Amino acid sequence: MNFKDLLMPLGLTLLTVWAINHFWGSKKVAPDMQAVRSGQSFVAPKTKLEYKPLHKEIDFIDEKRTHKSVFTEIETDLARFVFANDGASIERVEIKRKRNDKYLITNTVFPVGQNERENKCFLVALGEKTPFFYEYLGKDETSSEINVRYRYSSPKSDVSINKTFTIFKETYKLNVTIEVEPGKNLEEGVVPRLFYPAPFTPEIPGGASIVVMNEKGSVERKSGKSIDEQRGWFKPALFGGESKYFLHTLVEDQNEFVQRAYFRDASAEKLFAILEGPEVDKKTSWTLSFYVGPKEEVAMAHVDERLEKTLDYSGLLAPISQFLLSVLKFLYKYVGNYGFAIILLTLLIKLLLLPFTWKAEKGMKKTREMQKKLKYLEQKYKNDKETLSRMKAELIRKNGMGGLGGCLPVFFQMPVFFALSRMLTGSIEFYQEPFGFWITDLSAKDPYFVLPALMVVSMLLQAFTGDKSQRFMFVAIAFVFGAFLANLSAGLVLYIAVSTLLGVLQTVVQRKLKAA
Repeated sequence: MNFKDLLMPLGLTLLTVWAINHFWGSKKVAPDMQAVRSGQSFVAPKTKLEYKPLHKEIDFIDEKRTHKSVFTEIETDLARFVFANDGASIERVEIKRKRNDKYLITNTVFPVGQNERENKCFLVALGEKTPFFYEYLGKDETSSEINVRYRYSSPKSDVSINKTFTIFKETYKLNVTIEVEPGKNLEEGVVPRLFYPAPFTPEIPGGASIVVMNEKGSVERKSGKSIDEQRGWFKPALFGGESKYFLHTLVEDQNEFVQRAYFRDASAEKLFAILEGPEVDKKTSWTLSFYVGPKEEVAMAHVDERLEKTLDYSGLLAPISQFLLSVLKFLYKYVGNYGFAIILLTLLIKLLLLPFTWKAEKGMKKTREMQKKLKYLEQKYKNDKETLSRMKAELIRKNGMGGLGGCLPVFFQMPVFFALSRMLTGSIEFYQEPFGFWITDLSAKDPYFVLPALMVVSMLLQAFTGDKSQRFMFVAIAFVFGAFLANLSAGLVLYIAVSTLLGVLQTVVQRKLKAA
């Protein structure tokens, strides 16, 4: 199959996806000016003409420490948390994922950079009088959860705060309960704000991104480096940050704490989400639920099914990606290695699509033969247009034109290829997963470029088993494609290389059987 033959199915695939999104996708909804909707976006002005400015700064109360520093460690089968009474915050989060008989550990929250006070996880800020030195009240535990409790009270601020963290043992769900009680001497109410960071995983490329469910129910995902500093959202249903494989986000606001939400880029290293509560002048409490864990489909579904929209392979082709991932997991149970599971899956896909690719190759061969015959007729009757038209019509009547009929089988393969590519690139199952030998992480690029080189060899073999007239073009494409694959994940390159080698083998077999 030559490069030009791929243009038709690729164009048809893109046209089909566009048509589905255009005619059956979500429609634009006219804004309701009478009510604020969950997830509705807004841009805050620099003045108070329409909305109050976004409040991202933290001004701590100038007071001495009244309680000694206390660090509390909580560990479950899924994560390890280190809590601190300074800021009544989370000092460290280690996400645990069990793989065979061992745990893979990834830090998503830990002290880094300057301004450690302002960069605390789940810090509650109160305008110009933010407390920092809390009293540790202790912890209690049940069969399903662990509670860690803190309290702040000082006449200097004329406000008291109770904060309780609830860690759920069997899921990556975390609850934060906040109780604020303004003092009687305050002239106006207080507006609490809750700060929490996106996962900070410097070993994973890509940096932090925002995750927001807007008023249409769609999940917005955008690099933290490109966010509008003045943009915010009213009462979002989901709000937080993500790295490539981990997620920290609000999933439930039981008592309608969140009035507005926005982001603060504290440094080049950390992106912070800010939930702004209502102004209160009496004792008020709220409970907010968060997902703090890996972007793993089953784990997220146990907390909130909407989180699946944050997966890189979500969207139109998601059902195909999910099915292929389930097959990979099934194969992994038997071979114990995702690299070998990818090879077996590639072989299964090739076998399932064999009737289509076999027919496609025959169709392409027929098309090439027709093109040769048509060129022969054009040369033979170049001075007799009437005879040329008659002979062309007769040739097409006897043999058919082929063309699109040969491309359609390839068209059916395109969704499978795109779905599998996105799944192999974005699934956490391949993060820190070794294949063997020099490949210690299937989600990272091949450190020695052996797989991209194997891919180039595969394409060169394909070039020398194909049409001689197009051999030079295929050789050039092989080296260009090899350079492109050098920076892709080893798992994806492994799939492409094996798939190409199997394609070469199929061509050779077809020729041996005189079917091509």
